[in-house]
Parts: sequence; C-alpha cells; structure tokens
Amino acid sequence: MITDFSGNYLNFESTEDGDIIEILNEGKVEFNDILKKDMFNISVKRGEKVMTYSPNNKSGKILQDAFGKESSAWVGRKFNIIHVEGKMAIRPLKL
Repeated sequence: MITDFSGNYLNFESTEDGDIIEILNEGKVEFNDILKKDMFNISVKRGEKVMTYSPNNKSGKILQDAFGKESSAWVGRKFNIIHVEGKMAIRPLKL
C-alpha cells in the first residue's frame, strides 16, 4: 500500500522535482494562525491531490509575469516544480 504523507500544502517537502501543478482557483487572502499573518492561498492540483499553495513574493511575481496580474486568469494554468539547493522554485508552463 502506498501511503501519502505529503500534507495539504505545496512546498519543498510535498513535491518532487519536475512535478506539474495545475491552478484550480483565483486564490484568496486568509489569516495564518501559526505565522500570525495574512497569506495569499491558491488551491492547486498535484497529480490527483488538491493542495494549498501560498506563493512567496518572488513566486507570485513569476506567476503574474507569466499569466497576468489578475489571479482569476491563472485558473487552469500550470507550472513546473524545480528543486534547487533544498528549495522549491516554479516555472510557469505556457499554453
């Protein structure tokens, strides 16, 4: 039996280099009780699993440059996961 311990959040630990992620919604700002700050959270799909992705400023700008400033235009778009020196980066995939 394969057991999934990847968690519900898209991050370095829950992804593999080369994963393709699909954006499912335009996202929303939510308060993170652990970090005690507002976070922009997007529902994404990795394989068959729906997860939450909270892009940092750099990743958010990468998504805006590729898909536009309105996050509603991101729905259905995909990006590639890249693991570099223990960190996760993204590369938008063009249609």
